[in-house]
Order: sequence, then C-alpha cells, then structure tokens
Amino acid sequence: MSKCAAAGKWIPLMDYAGKKGISLSTLRRHIKANKILYKVENGRYLLLDEGPDDSQLNSRAIGDPKFLELTAKLQRAQKEIAELKTLIALYEETMPSQRLDG
Repeated sequence: MSKCAAAGKWIPLMDYAGKKGISLSTLRRHIKANKILYKVENGRYLLLDEGPDDSQLNSRAIGDPKFLELTAKLQRAQKEIAELKTLIALYEETMPSQRLDG
C-alpha cells in the first residue's frame, strides 16, 4: 500500500539513502511499516523528499566551534572503541586456552 502526497520530490531508494545517510534495509523496514511516504512506479519504489539535503545542513555547521569540538570528541571515542574491541578479541582468544589449562 503506498501513500501519496502533493508536495515534494519523489526520488529512488538509493538516492534517498545516500542523501539522508540511511541504509536501504532501514528504508525498506520503514516502507513496510508505513513510516515513510512512498509510491511505486514501474516496479520501483520512490520516496518523498521534502527537506533540504543533509549535506547542505552539514556545510553550515562545519565552521561552528561546537561542531569542531564534537567532531574531535567523536573521533577520540571511535578510536577508543576500536582499541577496546581489539582488547576484547585478545582476551577472548586467551580465555579458552586458560580454561583448558586450569
């Protein structure tokens, strides 16, 4: 079942996913749950795009000092998460051998 709206631009799934930074599987779940406006034309799903590009919004925020601070914090957190994942993998490798020895 598709929903229709009068205003906005209808774009393909791939374009919408790239523009909004959402995965295709998430978009398909939203379509199935009727959480997003869509229509089907010639077997292709088209989604209603009413807002500005997220890239336009991001370009305004790039010069903002708060944005730069949050970006730096995010990068530090991502690095820490990667290090923790490495440590977990190392501990998981050594744990089975310790159980067998003990």
